[in-house]
Amino acid sequence: MPDLIRQIKPNNGLWVHTAGSVPMEVFEGHVQRYGVLYPLQTFSKDRRISLEGVPVFLELNNPEDEKILKKVAKALTKEVHWLSSEKRKSLHLAAVFACNFTNHMYALAAKVLEKQDIPYDVLLPLINETAAKIGEIPPAEAQTGPAVRYDKNIIDKQMAMLEDPAMRTIYQLLSQNIYKENNMKE
Repeated sequence: MPDLIRQIKPNNGLWVHTAGSVPMEVFEGHVQRYGVLYPLQTFSKDRRISLEGVPVFLELNNPEDEKILKKVAKALTKEVHWLSSEKRKSLHLAAVFACNFTNHMYALAAKVLEKQDIPYDVLLPLINETAAKIGEIPPAEAQTGPAVRYDKNIIDKQMAMLEDPAMRTIYQLLSQNIYKENNMKE
């Protein structure tokens, strides 16, 4: 991003980026007025979404620009928050776990089903219920399955079904971590 910024001629406008993991100081030394408007949402090229209800996180180097950036953010959503670059990095990391890694798990699940000619959409009610339930109870309390009780019999059988060594490693690490996290709260 810094290289791209340097290619644009500086001006007196308010420069804002939308990245979760990039500090606002990326503009420092190039322009005087800068900040961040980070929508906590996943975006895909061919999918249109509304930002209504999506939290947007703001940061500015100049408090005099607060009204301008807040007005832009409020045009997108009612969920507007101020957050430092340092805290936004942690928020982005949490989003990677909650979104990107979860989506990768869906892709791996689809791979398992595909080998058995089972349509992926049979998982959608399960996925939807999991998402709905963590809106009501903490994710750690919503955890179920053989890993919670570390049912070695089921875990070993399922690991043996996985031909891909990377998938076996992921399964093993996640199962161990779920068990560990579940037993830490007791």
